[in-house]
Amino acid sequence: MRKRTLFDGRVHVHSGQLSAESGDEPISGSPSEAFAGQENGLCGGALPSGLYLLTGLHTGDIGFTVELHEQAPDLADEWEDVVEVSFRPVSPRVLLLQWAGEAARDPDLAQIDYRVRYCGTGMDEGRSPDTILRPPWTRSTRRP
Repeated sequence: MRKRTLFDGRVHVHSGQLSAESGDEPISGSPSEAFAGQENGLCGGALPSGLYLLTGLHTGDIGFTVELHEQAPDLADEWEDVVEVSFRPVSPRVLLLQWAGEAARDPDLAQIDYRVRYCGTGMDEGRSPDTILRPPWTRSTRRP
């Protein structure tokens, strides 16, 4: 089974969210509308122009990977939270957007039907610090 990694890096989140948007305009609808009729609370896919993705951390950088698989991959035991939604871009342009469009990445998706599986680990732990302003490896510690 072939897999293509479209993005693998760090993204900045604020209010615990980021989005995948297609078309020339931002997602037309509120986050609550994006989750209408869904039982999951992690990936809102009810709006035609994009997806709202929720994270555990309120503000800071998180690791994020986007993969495109030819077939549904096996579900690894490492994932604590998993949801699936359908998504079809409304235009050839799809962007993975950080909060308020601060940065965008184009995962280069075709305008076809997709089944999106959004998986996460450590979301509960991410709520504890709430905000991480810089990566933990850059923090300095001082002893009294």
